[in-house]
Order: sequence, then C-alpha cells, then structure tokens
Amino acid sequence: MSKFRTILAIFAALPLIPATIHASSLQDWEFNINGTDYFPSHGNTFGSIPGINLSGYNSTTGLGTVQITVSTAGSNYIGGFFYVPAGIPFYNEYGAVNGSPTSGESWQIDVPEYDVVSANHGAGTIIDNLANAALNGTNSVPGISGNYLNNCGANSGGAVNAGCNDFVSMALGFNFTLAAGQTETIAFTLGSSDPGIFSLEDIHPVDGSNPTAAAVYLSGTASQGGPTMPIGNMPEPSSIYLFAAGASLLAFATIRRSRKHVSEQATK
Repeated sequence: MSKFRTILAIFAALPLIPATIHASSLQDWEFNINGTDYFPSHGNTFGSIPGINLSGYNSTTGLGTVQITVSTAGSNYIGGFFYVPAGIPFYNEYGAVNGSPTSGESWQIDVPEYDVVSANHGAGTIIDNLANAALNGTNSVPGISGNYLNNCGANSGGAVNAGCNDFVSMALGFNFTLAAGQTETIAFTLGSSDPGIFSLEDIHPVDGSNPTAAAVYLSGTASQGGPTMPIGNMPEPSSIYLFAAGASLLAFATIRRSRKHVSEQATK
C-alpha cells in the first residue's frame, strides 16, 4: 500500500479539518501500457515509464498534459488513472461526464482506491479495471449531496446513499491497432476548464472551505504517425525511381505524338 493510500484511509476517518487550500494537487496515478502497470507504490516514477513525455505536465498541481508514445505493431492498449482532487476536503466531490467517447476510448469515475472503503460507495474498482484494460464506463460518484462534514448518508450512521459526495478519481483508456512502422501518441490532459471534447470532470462545490466551486477535467486524444502501410509492402527506392523515369518517358512520347498530329493537320 502506498504512503498516500494509507494517509487517504486515515483522512477519510477523521472529522472535518478546516482548510483554505483550494488548488488541485496530484495525489495518485497509474498507467497500463499493453498490460504492464506503472504506479508509485510499485517503485515507479513518471520518468521510468517508457515513451512518456512530461514537458507539458506539472506533477505538483496535477494539471497539464502527459503524452505516451508506443510503436508496437498489432493491438495496443494505453490507460491512465489520475487522482487529482479539485479542493479540500477531498471527500466532498462528485463526478460528471461531458460528451461521448471516441471509438476505442473507455472511461471510469470512481472512489480512488480499494483500501478506502466509503460507507456510501464501497471499495472502488477503477484500479483493478485499469489493470485489466476493462474500464467500465460508469460514473460511480454522480451525486451532489454535500458531504463537507463527512456526515452524508452512512457516513453519519444513516442509510447508504450513493448520491453523497465522496473521493473522486478518473481514468481513460485507449484501444488501437498499429501496422509495422507506425506510432501512436496518447495525450492525457488535466485542466481546470472544459476542453470542449469528451471529458470526465471532478467537481468540488461551494462549501465551508471553498467560497467558489472548482473542477478538474480529464480528456484524452490519440494521434497516429508513421507510414500508412507496413514498411515491408513499400516499394524499394530503386523501383520508385524507375517508375518515375518511365512515367516521364511516356508523357514525353505522348506530347511528341500530339505535336506531330497537329503538324500533319496544318500541312493538309
């Protein structure tokens, strides 16, 4: 269990701690790249992830763009999990879905970890599903019933209420196929404004510690590069030159025939 996951479990059991910090912050993350999982408690850092580009990402605020590029021919899967609360207390947030996913794109919104068992939402499945490339397309924290005092529903001994605000984490996954020589770059972007494409949203409402609402959006894009056909099927350079030369000679012969025909017509 990571240090963060232990702290989060303790935090969930504590009474409200007044806070004045409203900025987003990266609390936990995980990536699945073709069946290999990378996450902090496994001893991984961002820098140990193959094909990653962090030039546009701020790991302190948790905002920005993480790019991962792969070039494995055949079927591929890249998935990313992010726990970036929009405000404090972390457990007074809820999720939303904006738009529709693209072909091959999967998603999930859930409480973040197995070892943080919410009285209202139970143990999350988002990490397990990411590891299995099986994000379930479900927003498990959709409610907007305030939980600022951590006393919503079963948190205060009442009935279980899945509409209560809670911890919120988000994940996106991408399935795609590459030919030999092709590459695919998946970009995961977290920001504080609507990106205008399909996105997941973690919302922190106005409460005793936050005079204005805040949100963190997660969106993703896939960009393919490289040849459009397998390299083995591309013509050799010498073949290309011969073809170009032949085409030039054919065009020259056609022009000569045309000019000869015009000359003959003029002398008649």
